[in-house]
Amino acid sequence: MPEIKKSYAAIPVAELLVDPSLDAQRIFQPTWANKLARIWDSALLLAATVSKRADGKYYLIDGQHSTEVAKEKEGPDFRRDCMVYEGLDAEMEAKLFLAANRDRKPVKPFDNFRVAITAKDPLATQVQQEVQSCGLEVASGTSANRVGAVQALMAIGAKREGLVVKVLQTAEKAWGREATSWDNMMLRALGMVIHQNWDKLDYGRLVKTLEKQSVGRWKANAIGATTGGGGSSSRSTPLAANIITVYNGRLGSEKMLSLATVAA
Repeated sequence: MPEIKKSYAAIPVAELLVDPSLDAQRIFQPTWANKLARIWDSALLLAATVSKRADGKYYLIDGQHSTEVAKEKEGPDFRRDCMVYEGLDAEMEAKLFLAANRDRKPVKPFDNFRVAITAKDPLATQVQQEVQSCGLEVASGTSANRVGAVQALMAIGAKREGLVVKVLQTAEKAWGREATSWDNMMLRALGMVIHQNWDKLDYGRLVKTLEKQSVGRWKANAIGATTGGGGSSSRSTPLAANIITVYNGRLGSEKMLSLATVAA
């Protein structure tokens, strides 16, 4: 095995290349890159892992998406900290790529949330304050007074300030302060309905609409209408549509909520 050297270097992002012979590196995901761009902070950018080959060029092993965002946000001359390997063959490059992506233990949403609170993240802080104003707590599990649907809460909070409060209060009025009231899929759906119809919604009518069925029955109907499976996020759209359909019954057109805005 050839001698492998390791060192750190700050390398202009324009010089960090992607080798198309690594199949996994070809799969650039614009959605993930766009998410990184929205939360971009160059001070929080971790080191990329690169291979310096015999021709002196640097090829990314780990950090493709964040490097592309760095080029867009900071320009091609932006220097990124890199862990540089020298002396790797193609097999070792591939193994390092797999290790970088395989050996990361996924962080649970609540653990991420706790760290975000410690870091004084504005969105996480807002969500925590709104949940606590309802006499509830964000938690790792759900009970009558604890909401474990962290991803739903963060998605709702990102839409508009005060929306988390409206969603939780509506769910409680419809089904009581029960663990089932804080269901991830249902909270997301209520977030869609309320956010998109903020100024025209009759909350009393919405509560009466919701309490006609249990959370479980609402969800079962929505899952049956979802093609190709999908998780809580994708299934919440037909659930929101179902809620609006029942809500709109016998209403004049000027008071109806819009199905089209729910799907947006």
